[in-house]
Amino acid sequence: METCEITGCGGKLHSGALCSRHYNRLRTTGTTDDGPKARKPFADRFWFYVDVRTEDECWPWIGNSWTYGYGSISLGGAKGPKTTSNRAAWLTKRGPIPEGLVVRHTCHNRSCCNPNHLLLGTRADNVADMWGREDGAPKGNSRLTEKDVLEIRASSESRGMLAARYGVTRGHIKAIQLRRTWRSI
Repeated sequence: METCEITGCGGKLHSGALCSRHYNRLRTTGTTDDGPKARKPFADRFWFYVDVRTEDECWPWIGNSWTYGYGSISLGGAKGPKTTSNRAAWLTKRGPIPEGLVVRHTCHNRSCCNPNHLLLGTRADNVADMWGREDGAPKGNSRLTEKDVLEIRASSESRGMLAARYGVTRGHIKAIQLRRTWRSI
């Protein structure tokens, strides 16, 4: 029987080289160390779940997501308040967000955490952005364009990778590929 790689543990392997206890601790706190002081600083925990790329590209959130494609992270503690990944990116790189303002995406990609793609504005600004987009961009509640749908159908990537890239669920990708949605394209 193979055992956990953590010295002195001896637990049965669960994922990779770790037992379930150490795997879950690493996943939730960012470290396999024991105890309440083991939790990594917020910025370290946050950037662990961001796929950082070049300055101009979107940096997708690869951690847990809330409904509508926004990343979700706890500000502290297991039962502490949560925030969206775009707000967390702003907090870690630019500082506090003034009351009444929201963090907007210039790239219109809800999972993007690139600080260069974020700016502050009012909710009204955010709604105006959504409805005032150029031709070919999604409007209203849609996250995908016709071009995105065609790319999804032509892609050989896994549904999980496509879902992360386009900020939708794997089920949505499957429905597109099986032509249950976006039938007109």
